Amino acid sequence: MNSIISLIILVTTLSLLFAPSLASGEIKVTPPTNWQPDPDNNPDTMWWYQKHTKSTFAINKGPTNMSFPLFLVGPIMAQAFADQGILESVDQVTFGHSNFGYRYFLNLTSPSKLANTSTFIQPGSILDLLDKGYDVPYKGMLILTEKQGDLYAIVLMSPKENFDSVLNEINSTIDSIQLSNSTGS
Repeated sequence: MNSIISLIILVTTLSLLFAPSLASGEIKVTPPTNWQPDPDNNPDTMWWYQKHTKSTFAINKGPTNMSFPLFLVGPIMAQAFADQGILESVDQVTFGHSNFGYRYFLNLTSPSKLANTSTFIQPGSILDLLDKGYDVPYKGMLILTEKQGDLYAIVLMSPKENFDSVLNEINSTIDSIQLSNSTGS
């Protein structure tokens, strides 16, 4: 039974983080200063990169065909991350324009080791965004939030050595996040 639940959790997470969204949602945010935006940014998915710190920051709206309430997803994700051995801590957070969610701090191994493990983080995902020439342990922050029935993922990945300073640098960006869909904000 636990393996079935774990499989559902992993598929749900991958779908939320990396599937394109067909919903008419909108992410409004003040971009982080001195970060390079992805040229494919759109109102549903936004990525930024900071080359000198080897960090990635993203905000992604989940697909419309995946509607799970946050109060169910939040604790299940915490258990899944704990089972994977990558969960450092989890808490509930309020941020931006009336946003509430679950925040997970994750200890990740180096990109090359992650690519060769059985975790749910697989090649072809966020690993492709990390600097392959800088193969050191990373730390991640994932915030799962729900707005008007839509799930959003906010992700920060940075080498462990500078994670805290990078997180402090983007706090104002996180506090500027406004999420909405076609029915309003």
